[in-house]
Amino acid sequence: MSFDPIIPIISALLLSYIFVVAGLHKWQDIAEFKTTLTNYQIVPDSLLGGFSYIVPVLELVCGVTLLLPPTSVFAAILAATLLLMYIFGIAINLLKGRRSIDCGCGGTEQKQSISEWLILRNGLLLVMCYCVTASVLPRELLWFDWVVVLLAAVIGGLFYNILNQLLVNKDLLKVLRSHG
Repeated sequence: MSFDPIIPIISALLLSYIFVVAGLHKWQDIAEFKTTLTNYQIVPDSLLGGFSYIVPVLELVCGVTLLLPPTSVFAAILAATLLLMYIFGIAINLLKGRRSIDCGCGGTEQKQSISEWLILRNGLLLVMCYCVTASVLPRELLWFDWVVVLLAAVIGGLFYNILNQLLVNKDLLKVLRSHG
C-alpha cells in the first residue's frame, strides 16, 4: 500500500513530539521512573537501574531521528519496538488485575493508571509507525502540502494531549468519588 507523501511526514512529526516529550518527562525524574518500572514487576531488579536510563534515552533518540529522513525508518522501527514493549507490560499487568500502576507516560505531573485505553492508544501509535515506513506515491510536495502537514501535526499533538488529560482526569475523578 502506498500513501500520499504527507502521511509519513505527519506521522513522523507526531511520533517525534510524543517520544521527545515522553523521554524528557522520564529523564527529569529518573528515580520516579525507576519506581514506575519497579511497579510493573517485569524487569528484574538487577536491570532496573539500567532500564531507567536506557528507556528515556531511546525515546529521545527515537524522537529526534524520526525528524531526519535518512533515519526515520529506523526510528519508526525503534518506536514500534518500544510501543510493543509498553503494550506488553500494560497487558500483562491488566491480566493480573493490577490496574493501579502509573503508566509512566506523562511524568510526575500527569500520573495515569494503566488501562485498556493505553493499549488502544499505543496501537494507534503503532499504525503511525507503519505509516512512516510505508511507501509513498511519487509526487512533489507543494507549499499547501506543507501547510497541511504543519496544521495536521499541531492538531494531532493537541488531540494527543487532550486524550492523555482525559485519561488523567478519569483517574482523578475516581479518587474524588471514593473520598466523597
